[in-house]
Amino acid sequence: MGDVKEMLESLNTAVVACDADFKVTYANEKCKQMFKASMGVEGFVGSHMRDCHKPETMKKLEKLFAEYKEKKRNLYYYTLDTPDGKLTIVNVPSYEGDTFAGVMEFLFEGSLA
Repeated sequence: MGDVKEMLESLNTAVVACDADFKVTYANEKCKQMFKASMGVEGFVGSHMRDCHKPETMKKLEKLFAEYKEKKRNLYYYTLDTPDGKLTIVNVPSYEGDTFAGVMEFLFEGSLA
């Protein structure tokens, strides 16, 4: 089996990661294609998440990150209706030792329920 980055690139699921300061640090090819097709967004790796999200969404993300930092939450997910069907987004925090390091988000086409 290859390394983790190769595995993430080969998934038929969009994956995006950011650090604790909301900087997008990684997006697999599926994610890049999805963001380009649905939002016309390209070249977002390295940018701040506020560049890709509405202000009200950023407020929700800031609250969620605070809960991760305080270890009050260990997972967050929601389902959206899109023109192509449903999209389930699963948001998982990562830690370096005991310190919140960022989030990895998986975007599944369809409902997981």
